[in-house]
Amino acid sequence: MKISLLFISCMLSMELIAQKMSNKYSLYINSGYLSSLFIKESLQEQIVSKVETQHHKCIIFNVGLQMRLLKKWTIGPEFTYDHFGTKHRTVEYSNLSYMLRCVRTWKEAPKYSLYSGLSFGVRKIRQFEDETEMERKTIPAYQVDVIGVNYKLIDKLFLDINAGWGVSGIVSIGGRYFFK
Repeated sequence: MKISLLFISCMLSMELIAQKMSNKYSLYINSGYLSSLFIKESLQEQIVSKVETQHHKCIIFNVGLQMRLLKKWTIGPEFTYDHFGTKHRTVEYSNLSYMLRCVRTWKEAPKYSLYSGLSFGVRKIRQFEDETEMERKTIPAYQVDVIGVNYKLIDKLFLDINAGWGVSGIVSIGGRYFFK
């Protein structure tokens, strides 16, 4: 009971601090390139079949919602979809990740902000061969964004670019909308 009351009081105090700040929430949609799983599977030559050795990779799709907790910290859910396989799709991998993302803003100016982020959660991987599901597993998912930039385009709409390692790719680019 004491822990519950302490947790609720901490959440309320963070909520009151966040309400005083503008741009409390942000919604983002990004496209990533080269996930860590794709790089691992291609280096181990797992993305091949008896008839194909060339592979394809689709753009990684990321969507998330962030809530500002403190002046420099935001947190929120993130969903990532990654799909890759052989060129004619005899071998395919379908990955869906559900993560919690925490972001630390290092520098904030009127036109841009610099940040780093860490996401952690679970990833559901499905492997197909000739359109038959061969394997399904759930493993930990992560993304480490070493450096990211939000660059203001108009009013509350920003260009969001980041570089890192994990399920969202080594580089991601997209849009971010801030609202109260």
